[in-house]
Amino acid sequence: MTAEQLSRLREVVEAEIQDIHAALDQWRACNGLDENGRQRVEETAERMLHQDWKHNTDRRMMELLRLLGRMEEEDFGLCQECGEDISLRRLELVPTTAFCA
Repeated sequence: MTAEQLSRLREVVEAEIQDIHAALDQWRACNGLDENGRQRVEETAERMLHQDWKHNTDRRMMELLRLLGRMEEEDFGLCQECGEDISLRRLELVPTTAFCA
């Protein structure tokens, strides 16, 4: 993977991280949380759905942050199964993949 391709992929990942930060800020504002993330209102079935979304979003954020660290490794972009290059297009679509198509 060239430095230019890696830079382009890093931009894709960082853009998604920014989107997640914005979505989480909106979620906090709409779900009765104070600035420290403490709940101010009683849980309902709808709130539980929102909690599930938040859990999934937090998990995605962690995946992306780990990915940024992996991008510095020498073998980033190589399939963990066969050792071949993972196409840039695939990495752009599924940045956290560790396998080629």
